[in-house]
Amino acid sequence: MADMPKLTNDQVPIVAAALIRLRGDTLSAIAAATDIRAANLSVWLRGKAQVISAKRVAGLLYHLGIEGGQLRSDILHQWQDSGLLSDTRTVLDALLTNEGTKWLFQDLQPALTKTRFMQVNDAWLRLEITASATVAADLGQAIHAHRVLTFRTPLSDVPTDSLSSARDALLAMAEQMAVDVGDQELLEGLMARLADLSAGDLVFNTVSASEWARLEGALSRALRLGVSPSAIAKLIDDGAKGAHLSDATH
Repeated sequence: MADMPKLTNDQVPIVAAALIRLRGDTLSAIAAATDIRAANLSVWLRGKAQVISAKRVAGLLYHLGIEGGQLRSDILHQWQDSGLLSDTRTVLDALLTNEGTKWLFQDLQPALTKTRFMQVNDAWLRLEITASATVAADLGQAIHAHRVLTFRTPLSDVPTDSLSSARDALLAMAEQMAVDVGDQELLEGLMARLADLSAGDLVFNTVSASEWARLEGALSRALRLGVSPSAIAKLIDDGAKGAHLSDATH
């Protein structure tokens, strides 16, 4: 993971205020969740002298999606921004360096409010952008995205009930796109992301590195040959069912 810039004390209330607007939170709801009086929070967010303990500030940032100066990777961040994307820029510029991984997922659907997803290092974000009357900022340029994936499928249909459901749907769409257009670089990038997910999100029956390298190579070759992800999944499911039945008969 790329090094993260240090969030200074002066930046904390500015970033917190931007996140509150992006999330559509109210001060009363935040006060209830963080045990910080709404009146004190209001003064602090305006950058005025106000005594709020470091522990409560950390709890506030955690509630808003920041832990240890980074976007939390255990939730799906859901933001709303408009116009020049000033709040989105404020948060990402404060938390990220240009060396961090930033993938942008967008679609071609015509709408006043557009749905976008981002993978920012280990964090995943859903962003609804409403253009102002005169300005519609380019999100890819605003966040200095390293990769922009454009789909015909509406991203508003991507499930958001959990981080894993959104992430898995987006990676599956990206994988299918890579197969369809024969983008080897994209395939390799996706395989790297799947490898990153494996340790924390999957449970394995083996710890053999060579076996996982063999599986990764087989999947990569199959995708390059044009085998669809659904066909690979069916083959694996059928094999798993066969192995289960074999074990049951012994």
